[in-house]
Amino acid sequence: MSEATAPEMEMPKHGDFCWTEIAINDLAACKSFYQNVFGWEMPASKVDVGMEYQEFNLPDSYPMGGMYQISHEICGEELPPPHFLNYISVDNVDETTAKAFDLGAKIIKPGIDVPNVGRMSIIQDPSGGMIAFITLGGNPE
Repeated sequence: MSEATAPEMEMPKHGDFCWTEIAINDLAACKSFYQNVFGWEMPASKVDVGMEYQEFNLPDSYPMGGMYQISHEICGEELPPPHFLNYISVDNVDETTAKAFDLGAKIIKPGIDVPNVGRMSIIQDPSGGMIAFITLGGNPE
């Protein structure tokens, strides 16, 4: 999420959906597709996440998500299929991830710090659905 957008938007509450990522095989084609279908604007992310990361938003609105091209550098040896990943705001990523694990979730990516964004994790719920948890507003000490 772009650092510049944080003051313009209301911070999400615990349990709110707050971001969507689209992981795709052809970034240029998908940018064009979503721009033409929904009129999304595609400003480049102001946050350096170590890869080309494209934010998207409706005209005159704050960013609502980002997209990136799936690669071995990001995903490792076995590439996942293209997918959407929704982020849910939580008060504490590590506590929420541990609670989810105790309730039957599989931890896909334990809590990690994302510079200038916050802390996040990815879990798979007991039915197999993937979701990310995020705490915005900087990194915990």
